[in-house]
Parts: sequence; structure tokens; C-alpha cells
Amino acid sequence: MAFTLNLKPEVEQRLKELAEAEHRSMHKTVEVAVQAYLDRHERDEWTREAARRVFAEDAEFFEMLGDR
Repeated sequence: MAFTLNLKPEVEQRLKELAEAEHRSMHKTVEVAVQAYLDRHERDEWTREAARRVFAEDAEFFEMLGDR
């Protein structure tokens, strides 16, 4: 998918500096950043779902802790 990305000049400059430091194109640097964001979101959602399961399965235990 191709699209235009409009960045503030200071953000564009930081992106350019990072891309140069990592010996990548700005395009590749943005691609890597987006993938990291998506991966983090997926892990966060997995963690939230795991916590919901634990609280649901152990609701009685957590209620007992709350009574103390």
C-alpha cells in the first residue's frame, strides 16, 4: 500500500537522523516503527485478555483477598 505521510518538520528531521544512524531509508524506518507499534498493540491485547481470564477464573480468590 502506498500513501503520503505528512510530518511536522521537526519530526521529519528526527526521522531522517534516525534513518541515517541506522543505515536505513526513511521509508524502511517508518515501516519498522509501524510494525513495532502493531506488535506492541497485539501483545498488550493478549495481556489484557489473559488478565481477564485469570480474574474470571479466580474471581473467588480475588474476592477473598479484598476482604482482608
